[in-house]
Amino acid sequence: MKAKNINIAKANLREAYNGSYYTILGAGGDLQEWVDGYNQMLAEEGIGKPTAWFYAKGAAVNKEFGLTGNEAFKARLTILFFPLDDLDIGRLAIFKLRMSDRWFVVEIHLNSSAS
Repeated sequence: MKAKNINIAKANLREAYNGSYYTILGAGGDLQEWVDGYNQMLAEEGIGKPTAWFYAKGAAVNKEFGLTGNEAFKARLTILFFPLDDLDIGRLAIFKLRMSDRWFVVEIHLNSSAS
Protein backbone atom coordinates (compact mmCIF):
# COMPACT_ATOMS: atom_id res chain seq x y z
CA MET A 1 0.00 0.00 0.00
CA LYS A 2 1.52 3.31 -1.03
CA ALA A 3 1.65 6.39 1.15
CA LYS A 4 -0.91 8.85 -0.12
CA ASN A 5 0.94 11.55 -2.04
CA ILE A 6 -1.48 14.29 -1.06
CA ASN A 7 -1.53 17.12 1.41
CA ILE A 8 -3.16 15.81 4.54
CA ALA A 9 -6.64 17.22 4.87
CA LYS A 10 -7.60 19.02 8.07
CA ALA A 11 -9.97 16.19 9.04
CA ASN A 12 -7.17 13.62 8.91
CA LEU A 13 -4.92 15.65 11.19
CA ARG A 14 -7.82 16.15 13.60
CA GLU A 15 -8.64 12.42 13.55
CA ALA A 16 -5.01 11.64 14.27
CA TYR A 17 -5.02 14.16 17.12
CA ASN A 18 -8.07 12.44 18.60
CA GLY A 19 -5.93 9.37 19.24
CA SER A 20 -6.79 7.07 16.38
CA TYR A 21 -3.45 7.06 14.52
CA TYR A 22 -0.02 5.52 15.06
CA THR A 23 2.78 7.98 14.28
CA ILE A 24 6.33 7.68 13.02
CA LEU A 25 8.39 10.86 13.33
CA GLY A 26 11.24 11.66 10.98
CA ALA A 27 10.59 9.26 8.12
CA GLY A 28 13.16 10.08 5.46
CA GLY A 29 13.90 9.02 1.94
CA ASP A 30 11.44 6.83 0.07
CA LEU A 31 8.20 6.70 2.06
CA GLN A 32 7.21 3.52 0.22
CA GLU A 33 10.20 1.75 1.82
CA TRP A 34 8.95 2.85 5.25
CA VAL A 35 5.43 1.65 4.49
CA ASP A 36 6.66 -1.69 3.13
CA GLY A 37 9.01 -2.20 6.08
CA TYR A 38 6.42 -1.37 8.69
CA ASN A 39 3.78 -3.49 6.96
CA GLN A 40 6.19 -6.44 7.04
CA MET A 41 7.12 -5.93 10.70
CA LEU A 42 3.48 -5.49 11.76
CA ALA A 43 2.55 -8.71 9.93
CA GLU A 44 5.44 -10.61 11.53
CA GLU A 45 4.28 -9.46 14.97
CA GLY A 46 0.70 -10.59 14.28
CA ILE A 47 -0.61 -7.03 14.57
CA GLY A 48 -2.30 -6.78 11.18
CA LYS A 49 -2.00 -4.46 8.20
CA PRO A 50 -2.89 -0.76 8.31
CA THR A 51 -5.90 0.17 6.17
CA ALA A 52 -4.23 3.39 4.95
CA TRP A 53 -1.02 5.39 5.29
CA PHE A 54 -0.70 9.15 5.45
CA TYR A 55 2.07 11.67 5.79
CA ALA A 56 2.39 15.30 6.69
CA LYS A 57 5.22 17.77 7.04
CA GLY A 58 5.90 19.46 10.35
CA ALA A 59 4.92 22.81 8.84
CA ALA A 60 1.39 21.55 8.08
CA VAL A 61 0.95 20.21 11.61
CA ASN A 62 2.29 23.45 13.10
CA LYS A 63 -0.15 25.48 11.02
CA GLU A 64 -3.16 23.24 11.77
CA PHE A 65 -2.62 23.28 15.54
CA GLY A 66 -0.97 26.68 15.98
CA LEU A 67 2.31 25.25 17.24
CA THR A 68 5.12 27.81 17.52
CA GLY A 69 8.50 28.25 19.16
CA ASN A 70 9.67 25.27 21.23
CA GLU A 71 6.32 23.52 20.69
CA ALA A 72 6.65 23.48 16.90
CA PHE A 73 7.94 20.64 14.76
CA LYS A 74 10.74 21.38 12.31
CA ALA A 75 8.99 22.52 9.14
CA ARG A 76 10.53 19.83 6.91
CA LEU A 77 10.07 16.93 9.37
CA THR A 78 8.14 14.11 7.72
CA ILE A 79 5.48 12.48 9.89
CA LEU A 80 4.12 9.15 8.65
CA PHE A 81 0.97 7.77 10.26
CA PHE A 82 -1.81 5.21 9.94
CA PRO A 83 -5.19 4.58 11.60
CA LEU A 84 -5.54 1.83 14.20
CA ASP A 85 -8.55 0.23 12.50
CA ASP A 86 -8.55 -3.60 12.46
CA LEU A 87 -5.19 -3.88 14.26
CA ASP A 88 -4.35 -5.81 17.42
CA ILE A 89 -3.90 -2.78 19.69
CA GLY A 90 -2.37 -4.76 22.57
CA ARG A 91 0.39 -6.12 20.34
CA LEU A 92 0.75 -2.74 18.64
CA ALA A 93 1.32 -1.05 22.02
CA ILE A 94 4.23 -3.39 22.78
CA PHE A 95 5.59 -2.89 19.25
CA LYS A 96 5.32 0.89 19.70
CA LEU A 97 7.42 0.75 22.85
CA ARG A 98 10.11 -1.33 21.16
CA MET A 99 10.21 1.01 18.15
CA SER A 100 10.11 4.21 20.26
CA ASP A 101 7.23 5.45 18.10
CA ARG A 102 4.17 7.31 19.31
CA TRP A 103 0.48 7.77 18.94
CA PHE A 104 -0.26 10.99 17.08
CA VAL A 105 2.16 13.43 18.72
CA VAL A 106 0.39 16.78 18.53
CA GLU A 107 -1.32 15.87 21.79
CA ILE A 108 2.07 15.60 23.50
CA HIS A 109 3.04 19.08 22.32
CA LEU A 110 -0.32 20.62 23.26
CA ASN A 111 -0.41 18.97 26.67
CA SER A 112 3.17 19.92 27.51
CA SER A 113 2.45 23.57 26.76
CA ALA A 114 -0.54 23.51 29.14
CA SER A 115 1.58 22.42 32.12
